[in-house]
Amino acid sequence: MQKLYVLYDSGCGLCSWARRWLASQPAIIPLTFIPAGSATAARLFPGLTRPGEPPDELVVVSDDGAVYREGSAWIMCLFALEEYREWAGRLAHPLLLPLARQGFALLSRQRARVSRWLSLASEAEIAGTLHQVNAPACVRLPAESSGTWGSE
Repeated sequence: MQKLYVLYDSGCGLCSWARRWLASQPAIIPLTFIPAGSATAARLFPGLTRPGEPPDELVVVSDDGAVYREGSAWIMCLFALEEYREWAGRLAHPLLLPLARQGFALLSRQRARVSRWLSLASEAEIAGTLHQVNAPACVRLPAESSGTWGSE
C-alpha cells in the first residue's frame, strides 16, 4: 500500500475539519482527499459514490483497491499518520473497533491526555473511556456555505 484516497463529505463540518486535521499531520502513507460524489470520485471509483446522493461519512480506498468504511475508515486514516499508527493498531482491537470514530475524535483533540492512558490502559479501560466521548455527528451545512469547503 503506497497511497490512500480519502472520500469525505465536503458539505459536512466534521468531515471537512477531519480532512484539514489529517492533511496537517506527517504521514507515512500519503493521503489524497477527494470530495465524495464529485466528478473526480466518480471517475476514479465508479459506483462507490453517486452524484446527488448523500455521501457516506468517510470512505478510504487504498491504491490496491481495498475499501474501508465506518470505523475501519477512521482507523486507516490514523494508520497512515506517523504519530498515530500505534493508536490505529489499538483501535483495531475488536472491543474498540465499533468506537473508532470516538477514538479519532478523542485522539485528535486531546493528544497529551490520550498518550498517557493509551500506553497503560487495557482495551476494556479504553473502551470505557471512548463510550463516554460524544463524537459530533456529521451535519450537513447550509447550501450557501458548502461551496467554500472541500473545493479540491
